[in-house]
Amino acid sequence: MTKNEFKDRLFDVLNETNNIPIKDIKTDDRNNNFVIFLDDGTKFLIHVDNY
Repeated sequence: MTKNEFKDRLFDVLNETNNIPIKDIKTDDRNNNFVIFLDDGTKFLIHVDNY
């Protein structure tokens, strides 16, 4: 699986979940990052890289 395919699938999983109160998802493809904004105002950075 390529990194881009993994990022696409991860975005789909995050976007479709009802178990996490996600308000918004910002993507930064150039830096392989997702910023996840939750309903309570917290935010999380997910960085994707090959290991």
